[in-house]
Amino acid sequence: MRTLTEAAPPVGAPAARDGSLLARLSPAVWRAQVAGLLAITVMSFFPAWSHVQEYAFFTLFAVAAATAFAEGRSLWFPSSLHLPIALLLGWVLLSVPFAIDPAYSFAEWRKLVAKILVFYWAVAVWRIALEHGRARMNGWLLAALAFGSLALSLYALSDFWQRGGTWVDRPVRAQAPSSDYNWLSTYLVMALPLLAAGALTTHLRWARYAYASSALIALLAQVFSYTRAGWLAVLAQGLAAGLLLKRSRLFVTALVGAVVLVTLLVALGFSGYHQDTLDPWTLKARVAVWGLMLHEIADHPFLGVGYGTRTFMARFGDHPETLKAGGSHNFFLMVAMGSGLPALACLIWVLAAGTAECLRLSRRLGQDPSTSVLLVAVALMIIGFAVRNGFDAMFAGSLACLFWLLLAAAVAQEPDARAASRAA
Repeated sequence: MRTLTEAAPPVGAPAARDGSLLARLSPAVWRAQVAGLLAITVMSFFPAWSHVQEYAFFTLFAVAAATAFAEGRSLWFPSSLHLPIALLLGWVLLSVPFAIDPAYSFAEWRKLVAKILVFYWAVAVWRIALEHGRARMNGWLLAALAFGSLALSLYALSDFWQRGGTWVDRPVRAQAPSSDYNWLSTYLVMALPLLAAGALTTHLRWARYAYASSALIALLAQVFSYTRAGWLAVLAQGLAAGLLLKRSRLFVTALVGAVVLVTLLVALGFSGYHQDTLDPWTLKARVAVWGLMLHEIADHPFLGVGYGTRTFMARFGDHPETLKAGGSHNFFLMVAMGSGLPALACLIWVLAAGTAECLRLSRRLGQDPSTSVLLVAVALMIIGFAVRNGFDAMFAGSLACLFWLLLAAAVAQEPDARAASRAA
């Protein structure tokens, strides 16, 4: 097995001559690309570092493109995601001239392009790195994600206690640094399946304990975020895991656990605790603004009124429904209202294609249990992320970057899946 210190001939391209400058520099460049990808994965958990993250990404992207060109290496890869991604980008761009504020919507479209470029760069880097050892690369990804999520969870819990948070009710809620409890909840929804995958696949006892501890701490932070949409997303992941893995016991355990927790919460409510947690006013406020958006979608079904989160308040900021819910609180409706129903269809297609790709590759790599579990975990991440975005617009910023990085790590397993199919 090659290591990253050995230069491998580029796939589909002639190898650089031994002793040439390119042959000497290429391994170091791709090692730096992997290190940068892992660093960006960790930074994704901290929105305050988003600008550093962006500068690092564009620098790494430029170096990777230049190195690949010099090596004669093609960074293109086959995937069912290309078409829905291209259609999503194309339709959102088509809708920009019809927006309330075209300049703002175009700026938001450019941010969407930048995040999707993260996906394509990450797939290219992982595919090149995986030539040198799949188990090591996947392990590094899980370790980086565990480190970032553990640091985030510990910060959130420490800050929660310092601000006077309790189990009695939710006037104080655990939150992510430089953001809020919605961001924290979404980060943890994305991280939990991967932490479970790390605990299930590692062969080292200390690493298994580390992943399991990180998952428990993340789950505790999720509870104290007091974000019911986050709890619902974790439940959806548990139920989906039972169905996808054909583990009826897991499905029943998730369902019974949810019933027990709801029953306990209701019992606490009757005892005078968690009155705000049980109060449905936030759901009523969301339903009210969703109604406004549905009417706008009915009036502008094809091109919408402007892509971007600020479009909602620009359109409805003077309505009484927005006094309690100052935002769209639903990413899918936001996209439909902003760029029309075709954009929404493309977005759902992207999520469905990503999930299907993970499950397809998982089946083809069934003889490699650790990679198969990782792929199922990414599929569960997508499912939980989609549920979470049904109640808030969280497909943005560092959260979007983390989503595309994790999806890229799954899609990058395709060459090994093809090899496994040929071997079978």
